[in-house]
Amino acid sequence: MSTSNQVDTKIAETVPLQTLLQLIPDFDTSQATQVYRYIRSCDSAFKLSSIPQQEILLIYVLNKITGPYSSDVHAKQHKNWCELKQFLIQKFSQTKTLAHLHIELQSMFQRNTETVTEYLHRVDLCRNKILEKLTAEVLDDSLSGRKITTEETALSVFVNGLNSDIGTMLRTKEFTNLSDAGNFAMQEDKIRKMNSARQGLNSINKQTTFIANRPTLNRTPLTQPQKTCNYCKKPGHVISECRKRAFNNSLRTPHNHNTTPQTTLPTPSHHNTRHIQRNVNHLNSQAAMETGIYMETASADFLDAQTPTSTPSSQEF
Repeated sequence: MSTSNQVDTKIAETVPLQTLLQLIPDFDTSQATQVYRYIRSCDSAFKLSSIPQQEILLIYVLNKITGPYSSDVHAKQHKNWCELKQFLIQKFSQTKTLAHLHIELQSMFQRNTETVTEYLHRVDLCRNKILEKLTAEVLDDSLSGRKITTEETALSVFVNGLNSDIGTMLRTKEFTNLSDAGNFAMQEDKIRKMNSARQGLNSINKQTTFIANRPTLNRTPLTQPQKTCNYCKKPGHVISECRKRAFNNSLRTPHNHNTTPQTTLPTPSHHNTRHIQRNVNHLNSQAAMETGIYMETASADFLDAQTPTSTPSSQEF
């Protein structure tokens, strides 16, 4: 044991102080999510430093802390880096403990509206939080074993939480880490989306071709233009159907009440004309004879009526 400690001390003394100072980043207290990154970098610097160098490093670490809550850090006396680290974890770390983070990781599954990439990033983020918290809080030899357990849990949660048959494919591949399994799942999901988009495009092209090849005889426009009369300027009819125009035209045209049609008699032939003329003359002569007889009879009757009747005279009595 003494020999190993001497070797570690010699290695630490060979690291220049300027190199150790370059390992320590800035920490803005307004970005509390960066506290574990800051603690992990400071841990690396202090592990490589010697005891005399640690005092200088502690002062430098405190000067790297800025932001609105830096006064709370500087107001307290810190004897060494371990005390400062515990204070930073209690002050700026998230309220979730390791137990809470493990429960959150084990209860994850892919949501219906979540893509494979989004689900992978959510699982990986929770895994990183657990690893950072383990690195900052666990100082014994169980750290490496707990990290391996966390990696296996994250891989199992991701594979079993997928809501498609991609998870079944991942289980047959027997991946050993989350990164490889996640890359394979994202590639497979991308290929499936491309195939689905290609099938949808082919379906649209088929429909377009069918519509274009249909006969255009029975094709009617969806919207017909509105008819407008050029005479009265009202919509719904054309000038040939305009009632106002027909009424005005009827007022301008005079009415002819004697509109009985005249029939045209056919022109008789020459033979028929002579025959008709003889019949007319015969009828006229008969009428004249009858008229003359009637006149004579009438004259006789008239004369008889005018002759006085003789009466006996008074002398005969």
